[in-house]
Amino acid sequence: MEKIKLGIIGLGLAWERLHAPALARLSDRFEIVAVCDKDMKKASEVAKFLGLPMESAYSDYNALLSRRDIEAVETLVPIRENYEVAVAAITKGKHLVAEKPFASTPEAARNLIRLKDRYDVKVMVAENIRYDEENVLIKYLISGGQIGNPVYFIDNNVMEYREDAEKGGFAQTRWRQQPEFEGGVLLDTGVHHMARLRYLFGDVINVFAHGRPSALSFSPFSCINALLSFPDSVAGHYSFFVTGKETQSPLVGLRIFGTHGEIYLEERHCGFVNITYKDDRPGVAIPYTPGQGYYHELEDFHTALRLGGKIESTPEKALGDIETVFAMLESATANTATRVTQAYVLPQAKSATQKLYST
Repeated sequence: MEKIKLGIIGLGLAWERLHAPALARLSDRFEIVAVCDKDMKKASEVAKFLGLPMESAYSDYNALLSRRDIEAVETLVPIRENYEVAVAAITKGKHLVAEKPFASTPEAARNLIRLKDRYDVKVMVAENIRYDEENVLIKYLISGGQIGNPVYFIDNNVMEYREDAEKGGFAQTRWRQQPEFEGGVLLDTGVHHMARLRYLFGDVINVFAHGRPSALSFSPFSCINALLSFPDSVAGHYSFFVTGKETQSPLVGLRIFGTHGEIYLEERHCGFVNITYKDDRPGVAIPYTPGQGYYHELEDFHTALRLGGKIESTPEKALGDIETVFAMLESATANTATRVTQAYVLPQAKSATQKLYST
């Protein structure tokens, strides 16, 4: 199958740890022809490692976007730069894989959607949550009625942000420690959480949140708790404690309670989704391979460009994730229930990745 000639803009941690390994596995579908980073030394080193000529390394993304041989680009830049780089790529007629959140405000995200429609380019938001095998499996179990009708859920998320930074995690980057966008880690990481819940249950209708205010540079709240309501009378409790650590095992994790049973995922790297039943049937631990979302999302993008398939993680769905985070922040600040603005409400598209557990 014909390869997509790809340009990479931004060669930081997301490139090194997530996208580069996935693209290496998909070398039969993508050909990286140019790379760009503000740090020209880094761009040159990556170009050399990939076997590209030095003239294919750039410090100015506009110069990379001017190349006629580039069909699509991946933008892996800090959140505050996502919008301007995406605008440049779209207006140059390049198909786009945009890191999440693909804009730092709902208004900017809506404008990007209008732009991609005007220029008729395909845009996928690199929200790996919609492609991670554990979430595809959970969605399949729910839609197949394995626990009856979903009634409510508990989604508990705990991280020690400073410890993650000290141990070389993604929190180490300065732009995350000193964010120039609203919400800090609650947007950067919380948007993943909202993406999963919306992927499983549909669009959020209402949010009622309470936050513990903080003087942290990276978050307006050290902990936020929210009641979220969804269609079909599904509601649940979401929490995100950004300066904590769970000291007991098993972790609370994600628990989905249905009329006939329960689905439990301890954490995204545990390798098993557990399902138990209210009747005498024995529980089952279903295995999956963690961390495959980055591979599957690029697989989906290639299918969309070459075979005309529908993209699972569309800008419209990603806008809903952003709107939900902002509604939660508004609710926690005002101490009142907030209805989520739903500028784009689209049916869930079935992609190739969702066929993983359809047989």
